[in-house]
Amino acid sequence: MLPLNSLVLACGLFLGLHWLVAGSPLRHVIVAITGEKIFRILFSLAVLASLIWMGWAYAHAPYIETWGKAVALKPVANVLMVFAFVFLIVGTFSKNISVLNQNQPKDISARGLLRITRNPGLVGFGLWGLAHFMVNGDWAGHLLFGSFIFQGFIGPLNMERKYREKFGATWDAFAAQTSHVPFLAILRGRNRIVLSEISKPMLLVSMAAYFIVLYYHATWFGVSPLS
Repeated sequence: MLPLNSLVLACGLFLGLHWLVAGSPLRHVIVAITGEKIFRILFSLAVLASLIWMGWAYAHAPYIETWGKAVALKPVANVLMVFAFVFLIVGTFSKNISVLNQNQPKDISARGLLRITRNPGLVGFGLWGLAHFMVNGDWAGHLLFGSFIFQGFIGPLNMERKYREKFGATWDAFAAQTSHVPFLAILRGRNRIVLSEISKPMLLVSMAAYFIVLYYHATWFGVSPLS
């Protein structure tokens, strides 16, 4: 049972880094000592270390079944993974973030994927976790993929709290155009999809990455997402 305990600790470190360090006043204390650039480097290395630890612990954890392998849900999981790849890659690498990365934003319009969700990268991470959580009914899977779901779907709410405190009415004006939940603002008539604003090269990269992982998934991870 020791590897399962190790996975619990690894997941705790991963979430703790985001909520107790980056998402709390402790961040300001550390930045005052190290500076912003050094903090970002150290934080990224710490998160990477926690992810490596999580992967190792998951690979060595005992299989304690809950609902088992939900093969019937694999088609649904594969569809979720398409959105996960697009949100993760396009949302992370496209230059379509306005108010989210500027100290004095002048343009607060939501463009590209921000029309669909204002947190595309993290939502994509959450969808990745959800797709795998659905089809892996065991305690190790619940811990690993549940941590990804929590950070991807709930984590942005803490981040948005900081944006609201920092930008005030500017943030509210931006948030009114879009939604955290994908497509919700569009369904409510507060925005619309404009395909021309979404990076075509990044979209192609997303699809290429999706099909490469789909093809090699059984080789790399020992489980086929198709059967």
